[in-house]
Amino acid sequence: MDYIDENYEFCRKLLLSDEYVLWEGRPEKGNAFSGRDMALLPFSLIWLAFSLFWEFTVISSGAPIMFGLFGAPFVLIGIYMLFGKSLSGPRLRKKTFYVITNKRIIMKRGDRIEIYEKEDIPPMNIKMHKNGNATIYFCDDMYTRNGRSRYIYISLDNISDVTGAQNALATLMDSED
Repeated sequence: MDYIDENYEFCRKLLLSDEYVLWEGRPEKGNAFSGRDMALLPFSLIWLAFSLFWEFTVISSGAPIMFGLFGAPFVLIGIYMLFGKSLSGPRLRKKTFYVITNKRIIMKRGDRIEIYEKEDIPPMNIKMHKNGNATIYFCDDMYTRNGRSRYIYISLDNISDVTGAQNALATLMDSED
């Protein structure tokens, strides 16, 4: 692929001499909550409820202002934990771009660029979303005393061209260095 969209221009200077782009994409609009987000929701609600209860109790009891100021950061943290992903997620998604080459995966999230070499990429898993998009994630299973846990290494979140990405990943994994 010779043409690179201006949003993907960042990767041109990162390409090696014998490297070329197989696929480029970005997350689609829409809210894609992960299992981790759903697991944190009850904790966020409890945190926010307790910190608001603390503030209400301090204010209504007439305690010194210092106690009210002590609880304010906890209220702000609770608000961020509950609503932060909803507010910051779409903004970060607009600045996220994925590039799959014949040698590696290059991801740009905001001002940060991550590069994953082919030999470091664990097995691929795909989670289909109700809207037809999918998230491709690469994870390792780790076994601990408490059982198996899954560590997600890389994810291409909420992409519409999942077939194109799969084909590019298959070419990447099958390519000879």
